[in-house]
Amino acid sequence: MKNWKVLTICAIVILTCVGCGTQETAAPASTESSDVSVFAEKIQNAVADKDLEALADLCSYPLAVNSEEVDNKEAFLALGEDVIFTEERCAVIAAVDVSTLEETMAGFIMGEATPNIIFKSVDGNLGITGIN
Repeated sequence: MKNWKVLTICAIVILTCVGCGTQETAAPASTESSDVSVFAEKIQNAVADKDLEALADLCSYPLAVNSEEVDNKEAFLALGEDVIFTEERCAVIAAVDVSTLEETMAGFIMGEATPNIIFKSVDGNLGITGIN
């Protein structure tokens, strides 16, 4: 009888250890493609309207603008429309098909090369992290 108790306890311990070793970890939450498309459309609208305030509200600070770090909304607004809304950048952003955006290591890149706008999830919310 004593041997059965020991064997039962050993079996429980072994099964518990085996179960722990095969547990799957949850995958990180992915950004829904509809959320990405909606956010990208907001960027397109702000750029098309040359609405610096609206674009500033879509940014996640700090962000890089033309390889320079911008720490906050006030600093972003101080850059001015001429720096942000270049003719080339406006044309590139308008031409982006938001339904085809795919996430890269840098995030979602609107534009094939430079100029572009990059956004990604920061603390659970989409935000612009780079304007090149």
